[in-house]
Amino acid sequence: MKRLKNLFLIGIFLFMPMLTVAQEGNETGEIEEAEIVIRKDRKITLPPATRNFEKIPQLPLSKAPSQQNYQFKTYTFSLKALSPSFKPVGLRVNETQKEVTGNYIKAGYGNYSTPYLEAYLGSLRNRDYVFNTYVRHLSSRNGPVFDENSGNSDTEVSLGGKYFNDINTISGSLNYIGSKVHFYGYNPALDLSSDAIEQKFTGFSAKLGVEKTNKDELGSYHFKTDWSFFKDALTAKENKFVFDLGLGYKPNDQLKLSIQGIAIFSKREDAVATNRNYFNLRPRITFTGDIFTLTAGANVADDNDDLPVAMDGDEDLAIYPYARIDVSPSKNISFYAGYKGDLEMNTFQSFAQEMPFLQPNFILYNTETSSDIFGGVEAELTKGVRLNAGVSIASLKRLPFFTNAITDSTRFEVLYDTDEVDRVNMYSELVYEKPNQLRSSLRFDYFDYKLTSLANPYHRPNFKATANATAFPIDKLRVSADLFYLGGLYGLNRETNVEVDLDDVIDMNLHGTYDLSPQFAVFLQINNVFGKEYQRFLNYPTRGIQFLGGVSISF
Repeated sequence: MKRLKNLFLIGIFLFMPMLTVAQEGNETGEIEEAEIVIRKDRKITLPPATRNFEKIPQLPLSKAPSQQNYQFKTYTFSLKALSPSFKPVGLRVNETQKEVTGNYIKAGYGNYSTPYLEAYLGSLRNRDYVFNTYVRHLSSRNGPVFDENSGNSDTEVSLGGKYFNDINTISGSLNYIGSKVHFYGYNPALDLSSDAIEQKFTGFSAKLGVEKTNKDELGSYHFKTDWSFFKDALTAKENKFVFDLGLGYKPNDQLKLSIQGIAIFSKREDAVATNRNYFNLRPRITFTGDIFTLTAGANVADDNDDLPVAMDGDEDLAIYPYARIDVSPSKNISFYAGYKGDLEMNTFQSFAQEMPFLQPNFILYNTETSSDIFGGVEAELTKGVRLNAGVSIASLKRLPFFTNAITDSTRFEVLYDTDEVDRVNMYSELVYEKPNQLRSSLRFDYFDYKLTSLANPYHRPNFKATANATAFPIDKLRVSADLFYLGGLYGLNRETNVEVDLDDVIDMNLHGTYDLSPQFAVFLQINNVFGKEYQRFLNYPTRGIQFLGGVSISF
């Protein structure tokens, strides 16, 4: 046994070199046979991982100086002229251009024995001149009371024209006005003739003006003159000359400078003859920004009225500041505010047109606006709807008020408060327009007066409203309506020393026109639809419902 064991060990040592050589010589990479054991019951477990919840600290920032350099260069581009591939339609030389005129004649008749005539005749299209003639007459033989003792009439005739070229525009006109009223506010127990209480007014005027045609250039100018003569059927008459000179300079689109000078020389003759002169100089500077326009200046005014001591006597030359700013943050809304003062000249003619029942030799003064603070807003609320609302707080000297005269209650005299009159005016206006269908507007005014010597603002309303609308309900038919309202009216009969709270004035007018052809049309007008005989002035009722119908010819 021991011998076999030795022989086994000797064999192993003899074969070991051969195995090593064989292993080193196996260069083919053959995989030797092997045994793989797979155990299903073995579980692999890993130790829990260590987690760090600490926040990573933020590294400090280091500011490095900026080394950036900027260069600004101007680039000039030279583009070739655009050569469109299309061509305009050629002008037809043999086509006759249509003449555009507004010539017309209207004639009609209404109740209260009311004839009506109106005509306009103008020149045809011309590059160098234009002229026109206008005539209007409306009269009523009978009035609201006493038949012809309360009749009235109004007549107007005007001849005018313009000549213009590239430099100047020259304009001129001749005008005539005539009106007739009666002092019918008398006691019905009296028996008076129509001629005994008749009052007539006659006026002539001639106007001439020269102005620069192109007002968009660097400079502009205008000069206007007006001569007028006005008289009544009694002894009063007035001559007046007006001179108006204006200069403008616009160095750029933002800045504009202007100055206007007005001089009036008049002579009033009644119980005595009085020369009344007036002067006003109005310098202005206007700056226009992106969303605002600012205007500043002054009104330098004076007159030669002989004022009583109670009204501060004769005042010297006065300088009234003027300032206004308009701000438009968007195209649909604009705000405005300002401050102004001025002196307004009153004349015999302007008073007679406002109050035709004046007594002879009434007191005539100019009205001074010591200060007027105003502001408001203009906005386009929706398409076709515009709003204008604002307020004015003014202090006025020598504001006229009308009362029945102390010697004759059928005539009116003019009263002035001995101190300044503080007036507040709040207003709003709404305009709506839908082309070819409807045009309408509504305005409301509220007035509040603070008086010293007078108890009330006689014959001046506290509330005033106006509304008008024009509609086109069907083809060839145009209908319009006007509504007037006055409230808070007070009258004072100084002959009896009785103060009267007048009824509110409500007056509505309707007008319709139907086109029979492009040249002929018929119309019907109804005034004072409600038929209310209100008194605008104390003891003077107005007519009830009035009808006026007629035809019109256009050519």
